[in-house]
Amino acid sequence: MTSYLRIAPLLLISAVAGLSGCNKSAGLAVADPGLEKVNAYIECYNGVEQPIHEGFQAYTGWMKDPEAGPTGNEAQPRSPGKVLSHRVEYCGQPLSEALEKAPATPLDEPVRQYQKAFQSLYARIESADGYFTREDYRRDGGDGMRAQHAPLMQAYATFFKASETLDAALEKNEEERRAEQLKQIEADEGRSLTYYQLRIVGDGKRLAMSLQGESPDLQGARTQLASYQALVKEMRDAGVGKDNPLWAHVQRSTDVLIRDAGRRVDRLASGKAFTDREREQERASSGRVGSAPAGTEAAVMAAYNDLVTTSNRMR
Repeated sequence: MTSYLRIAPLLLISAVAGLSGCNKSAGLAVADPGLEKVNAYIECYNGVEQPIHEGFQAYTGWMKDPEAGPTGNEAQPRSPGKVLSHRVEYCGQPLSEALEKAPATPLDEPVRQYQKAFQSLYARIESADGYFTREDYRRDGGDGMRAQHAPLMQAYATFFKASETLDAALEKNEEERRAEQLKQIEADEGRSLTYYQLRIVGDGKRLAMSLQGESPDLQGARTQLASYQALVKEMRDAGVGKDNPLWAHVQRSTDVLIRDAGRRVDRLASGKAFTDREREQERASSGRVGSAPAGTEAAVMAAYNDLVTTSNRMR
């Protein structure tokens, strides 16, 4: 089963309007009756995606062959862990209530399937976590490990499939909303702080995604990188956010993303293969900036995720 380097959480849509002091932009959130629904969907998705993927990697990492499953003779079997209860709740009653609200949206059905897959998977995760926490495998010869493995892996597979479908739907929705918001914000207040925050996060995601995979389109990535550098220069030259102390952190995050994207382009262009040690360091990286080797996909993802985190602090 495939493991994924996760792109950063989606911005809650209401966060964008809240940055500006302009009443017209603030009205974007009020005028959109579907906003509350979409934000509930994003809360659920953002809340459980990372811990579920991290738990999957922790659970399968100690097995010689995750497809075959545990033998019962492993020295240090590990639980898939659990998700914090408030994150689980995001995908419970609040999500069910959001699904019932009007208007109906194209996101509703992917969200229903995601909720169903998550709840089914999480029931198995909780059972497995109890088993490993009690160390029952020390007393049953590993029978419980072997018995629960296939159903748990199937539940993971179903969830990951639902996750990919919802991810694509949310990305499409996000792109459409961002384009509409940028157009209105620029018309109402010009290229303001709100405008640039939307642009640097959205364009930053395009840059990060252009460098995913073993053999990305280098020319396309170079074009994305040059475009992003030009956007950041335009933003700085305009003096945007100079009186906002939090904006300095966002600007630094854009610099780090440009740096790490450039390093990845250079490494891929050199044709120098990543060593086994570098690959192991990449897999073991914590997701923090600087924790993955330079030039790796994980380093770029960490830089982009940091940009989203610093941007979200301005809500």
